Amino acid sequence: MSKRKNNSPKDINNTIHKVPFSQKAYFGISIAGFTFIGSMIDGALLKFYTDFILFPALWFGIVQLLFAIINSINDPIIGYFSDRTKPVEGKGKRKLWLYRAIPLLGIGYFLIISMNPYVPHIMIFICLLIGLAIYDTGYAMHGINRTALIITVTDDDSERASIVTTSLVFQTILGIISYLLILLFFTGTTPLSVLYIVFIIVGVIAVGVAFLGVNGIKEPSKLYYGQTFPKIKSLIKEVYKSKSFIFYILLQFVVGAVTSTVITFQVFYFEDVVGVAGTLVALVSGITLPFTFFAYYFVQVVTKRLGPRKTLMIFLSMNIIAFLGLLLSRIFILSIIFYLIVNMGNAAFWILSSPIFGNVIDENELKTGNRNEGTFLGINAIFTSPSKSIMIFLFTLIITSMGYNGAAITQTEEAVLGIQVGTALIPIILLIIGFLLLLFFPLRGEKLERVKNEMKKIYDKRLEE
Repeated sequence: MSKRKNNSPKDINNTIHKVPFSQKAYFGISIAGFTFIGSMIDGALLKFYTDFILFPALWFGIVQLLFAIINSINDPIIGYFSDRTKPVEGKGKRKLWLYRAIPLLGIGYFLIISMNPYVPHIMIFICLLIGLAIYDTGYAMHGINRTALIITVTDDDSERASIVTTSLVFQTILGIISYLLILLFFTGTTPLSVLYIVFIIVGVIAVGVAFLGVNGIKEPSKLYYGQTFPKIKSLIKEVYKSKSFIFYILLQFVVGAVTSTVITFQVFYFEDVVGVAGTLVALVSGITLPFTFFAYYFVQVVTKRLGPRKTLMIFLSMNIIAFLGLLLSRIFILSIIFYLIVNMGNAAFWILSSPIFGNVIDENELKTGNRNEGTFLGINAIFTSPSKSIMIFLFTLIITSMGYNGAAITQTEEAVLGIQVGTALIPIILLIIGFLLLLFFPLRGEKLERVKNEMKKIYDKRLEE
């Protein structure tokens, strides 16, 4: 990674450690492959199992709870050992783990989508749990090491946000394709054989794209010069002494639970609450796509002026209002507008999570002299990864208790209300908590400014050519 060089001391103080656009693109291509599969699983899996495989919704929710336990265990293990991987010249350190993640992603995904209605429910339960565990292990390997690398290649908030934003462009392109496939094919009239073909095409493309992206990422060994690794007991102590990290974990839990399940519940909302599906919603989704790309740009503009924390507070406020609209309205046009706002808020969270986390890691390095991004991410995942599964369990519990029937063409009024509660009311509560966490976030103002100034000195030496 390079930096702009000037002879003036004043200019040197303002130097930004830039990341080449080609590298930002490869980061994006890498995650886009995972997103292509991830969007399909997030958006279609619950509907696929309840309406096509006729697997009980509550059973699916129980699988998610058990899976959350597995998910919480493997993430810190992956993070800890990835931190201690010795960098290999030309192959890097994080990149080795990114390669390992790809086959696990494919194996887990194809096991998950291989079920059919004639398989006994207990076998479906077991295979779904195993498939999710394998899939998530690959996803965790990739997510932890990719995020760690993003906050390692530069210390600048805007550059970290720019890498994530570039990634989101690639993610959105493939993600919207997955979403359109869900809207077009996941209706009651689609034969199961057609769904299998769609699943297979998505899986093959996703694995290929992920490999292309990982292969293009460069990871100079000098990024890790001088890094030390404390013993596990000391590391755990320093992690939980970090007030900023505790706040970050809580923020990730409550807001991540909302953003990670929007697509999952959106299919239910449009089909059963608003009463539309298929090509009509797909057309509207195509219209909203430019607004999503605008959100990526707009978030960066606001961030440069206000910083990551205040910017995210603004967008969370917008999301709370939008979810309130979804709770109170069943009008198609309004629901599109509200979901457009929700997607903008999600974009802000995805973009700004990395800069906020990067600042937490920078603060810890200044205090302890250690930099253990992977371990922090893994410990963070103990608490945050289950949030998605818990959210899905709550949703399935609510709609089941209110009479949802996956085999029914039309849901009862009580079941429709249950979908609205699960889709909107719970997110409103969680987002309000997230706003309050940001309002009182420990790493802000002058304290954050001191951390940024000290870390810039370290990066000036670390990235010096």
